[in-house]
Amino acid sequence: MGIGKGRTGTCLAILCGLAGLILFYFSLRPLLTPATEEHREEQGATFLGGRYEGWEGTKQSWCLEAAEIFRPADGRKIIFRGIDQICFFQEDGNNLVLKAAAATLDLKRNSLTLDKVRGEVGGGRLEADKMELDLDKKLVRCDPPLSFTKERLKVQAQRMEGNYQTGEYCFSGDLEVVQKDHRIRGHSFVYQANADRFEIRGGVEVELTL
Repeated sequence: MGIGKGRTGTCLAILCGLAGLILFYFSLRPLLTPATEEHREEQGATFLGGRYEGWEGTKQSWCLEAAEIFRPADGRKIIFRGIDQICFFQEDGNNLVLKAAAATLDLKRNSLTLDKVRGEVGGGRLEADKMELDLDKKLVRCDPPLSFTKERLKVQAQRMEGNYQTGEYCFSGDLEVVQKDHRIRGHSFVYQANADRFEIRGGVEVELTL
């Protein structure tokens, strides 16, 4: 009887030892997590040093030159990186010409979103963190921080909305306009690029800088 009990104890010890080794082995293995959409490489076609043109019927309305153009497989958008120039054509020749770090064209909504924008508006320089354009309605909107500079005129505001076909742009929100030795505050600053004329509206205050 003593011998049987000894063998049983030995078997139990061996089994416990094997179980411990198995648990130790699995503890050393890396944990595997299911792949998520963020970790999957997006499928599509990439073009280097390309040009993209926007048309309205038989009339070209805008064009874009970028270091890289990527079109995902779903075909719903086009992504541009390193935009050397994007030009929106106007009949009177006062085109809106911009540069941007990146852009996304939503083909379903026919809208274009630009990041880190700088460019020329009516002979002045516009800089904005983000710009959104409705290509059907010719509307443009900028988010802060943004600024507009022309000669000795400098405008800072929280937002800008306008129509790049008519060339009229309205700056508003914490508006501050510096012109020569004057610092002007008001509700909005309206710039008509085609006529090269501006107007400050609503509660205008003028401060002379000595």
